[in-house]
Amino acid sequence: MAEAAAMRERLFTMRMSEEEASRLDEVAKHYALNAAGVIRMLVKREHDNLRTEANAFGPAPKRAKSPKK
Repeated sequence: MAEAAAMRERLFTMRMSEEEASRLDEVAKHYALNAAGVIRMLVKREHDNLRTEANAFGPAPKRAKSPKK
């Protein structure tokens, strides 16, 4: 749990034009996320695409199974 908290403590500052900010707001609204969530989602998506296309980082990690109820 402490690792997840430490991971979120990195600060990322980005300057955007009004047009870029507007685009980010529209995408965030579409996915019901805030700007940080949209950036995380898009970076993960692109990273996964790179793995799949070039297989440069090895196979994608297996996802954990949900616990049985």
